[in-house]
Amino acid sequence: MFVGPDPGAGRVLNPGGGRVPGLAVADLKIGSVILPRDESQKAVSRLAEFDWFHKIDSDADIVTPQIDDLLLRAQQAYQSVDGVVRGLGLPPTVGILEILFKGTVIKKKEFEIEQIQGMVADLEARVPKAVEKAAALLEERASAKRSLEEYSSLRDTLAAARKLGVDLAGVGTSRHFYAGLFTLASRDVPEAEKSLDCASYRFPLESKESSALLVVADARDAEKISKTMRAFNASQFSIPEGMPQVPSRAWAAADAKATELSARLKSLGKEISSAAKSGRRDLLAMHEAARTAKEVLETLRKPGGTRNFAVIRGYIPERMESKFVKAAEGWTAVVEDVPKGQDAPTLIQNKRFVRTFEVITQSQGIPKRGEADPTPMIALMWPIFYGIMFADLGHGLLLMGMGLLFKAKGQGTLSRWGMLIAISGAASAIAGVGTGEVFGYHLDHLGPFEGLFEEGGALYAASWIVGVLSVAELSFDQVIDILKVSLFLGIIHLVWAMVLRIRTMYKRGQKLAVYTEALPNLTLYGGIVVIMMCAIGAQYDVMNMYSRAHAEPVPWVTIFLGEWAQVWIVTRIAVVTVLASMVTMIIGGILHTRKHPEDGDPASVLMEVLLAKTIESLAHTISYARLGIMLLVHAALLLTVNNAYVQLGGASSAGAIAMIVGGNLGIMMIEGLIVYIQALRLHLYEFFTKWYSGGAAPFRQVSPEAIYNKFVWRARRA
Repeated sequence: MFVGPDPGAGRVLNPGGGRVPGLAVADLKIGSVILPRDESQKAVSRLAEFDWFHKIDSDADIVTPQIDDLLLRAQQAYQSVDGVVRGLGLPPTVGILEILFKGTVIKKKEFEIEQIQGMVADLEARVPKAVEKAAALLEERASAKRSLEEYSSLRDTLAAARKLGVDLAGVGTSRHFYAGLFTLASRDVPEAEKSLDCASYRFPLESKESSALLVVADARDAEKISKTMRAFNASQFSIPEGMPQVPSRAWAAADAKATELSARLKSLGKEISSAAKSGRRDLLAMHEAARTAKEVLETLRKPGGTRNFAVIRGYIPERMESKFVKAAEGWTAVVEDVPKGQDAPTLIQNKRFVRTFEVITQSQGIPKRGEADPTPMIALMWPIFYGIMFADLGHGLLLMGMGLLFKAKGQGTLSRWGMLIAISGAASAIAGVGTGEVFGYHLDHLGPFEGLFEEGGALYAASWIVGVLSVAELSFDQVIDILKVSLFLGIIHLVWAMVLRIRTMYKRGQKLAVYTEALPNLTLYGGIVVIMMCAIGAQYDVMNMYSRAHAEPVPWVTIFLGEWAQVWIVTRIAVVTVLASMVTMIIGGILHTRKHPEDGDPASVLMEVLLAKTIESLAHTISYARLGIMLLVHAALLLTVNNAYVQLGGASSAGAIAMIVGGNLGIMMIEGLIVYIQALRLHLYEFFTKWYSGGAAPFRQVSPEAIYNKFVWRARRA
């Protein structure tokens, strides 16, 4: 599909295109811009403004000198400000502790751009002025540190010899005589004097283990003396020029200079800290702008094509096709479909709420082309899992407040994690209403709320929600109800994963594996789960539950299928389903091993289906019991803290207040983290492993994510 520099160049090329409804992974196309190579800088500017362009590199790419020169200038500007930012120790983003205790927030700064070369020129003009003061302070500090190290070393060396009153100005080699002062171990002095066979004078030092030896001899013996003294590991003593040559005076001068430099370093530290605090926002904004210019130019520095014409190719979202064509106005734009089988990057496009949970998906890798995005499922199940395990209205509201604080004041990844924490806290608060708990106390019996939930109260209409999944007494019936809900949620989660596996395999063309492995695996799991429900309905009379005597309803199953679904009927249907599924899987596995002997043999297939698949179905389902167990642990811990509060004297005792405040904070921090790990585990090890592979390359926009800048592109045409 070609669009040239004609009046209709900006029209939508594919009126029927756009995003496929219901899919979170965007459809991509390949967009190309063909233009004279000497206009490449303009193309870089337009593609940077368009942004949604993932460049395709090829071996035939040719370096454009104009862009390379611009890149070199951008790199120099970046290195200048990067050195200062690193020297000042400025963190790339505001940290959690700084947000919590200082409330620091850095707002974005507008950066107007017309062309990329104008952006580089602007940085070249602004960076030297912005970093001048800080760079001078950092250079002075580095120089002072070097000088301090030198004078400290000299002071330590002179400390041992400062009792010497000898003026060393004349020590050395003259025309006729040689004089040298050496320091060596005191035990080696007698033997050294015998070996020298010349005049020598011993001086005691502060350290009894070392001595100074002044050697006077003929100038022709200088080399011999040096070799002899090296044999005793003696070092020749000298004082740098410009300092008093008497050791005691030189030590005093070195000590005074070291003290002076130490004081100056402290003063410089305060000045640098002040400069970092006052210039933090501007320096970080400039640092980010320089990095953006550098990375944009690095991405687009090598267009393909010929010596005279450049061809820039890359992936674009299908729904932004018309904007891409408009960005290429004046040149030739080519938009084509991505060839089947080509490894294209993945662009995830979720709604704002769902987007929060992409951080969990990304931990398992980006979905491949044609693979469903698991983020919407995570967005549904994560709050449910976290809410049930951490169900408490008070704790949930506090957690939500902390998450919203990180969301409002955090930057980049921290802001996204803040939203995830806030959603988890809100889910915990809602679940806390369902369990009827607030800081471990029963909501309907708590002073401010007690009258509201009674008949005639303002919240009476919603009173049925309070305690619908109660943990007030931790009785056997309550525990069983909680575990039933946990397992039911686990079954939904696992079945959804298996359905997604069937979908993925079908889209990949593995139809035989779908009918002989994936579908039977789903029916096998369903049959085993139903048998488990039948055992519960038959009061665990497993051996006789197929008998007509067991006409009890089957938990969950009868609710959905009606009263005819009694234990004995459902048991027989489930057993037949399990056997049929196992037979189908065995046949399919044997057929597969005949085509692929390296994957195993019929015996291994038989063992896997009869043992591994059945045990796996039970183990994965029981794994979700942790949802209820963590809820019970949470309630038990709060009950313990609240009982200790009462026993220590309640509100009249400072110790009791410290106990209840510290206990609640400790439970929030420790159990909140444990619940997060458990919710993450249920997704990563129970859900993802059933169907998800991931590993695709992420869609890379031309410009990196901006935290401190809001880049505003001025209109390039009137």
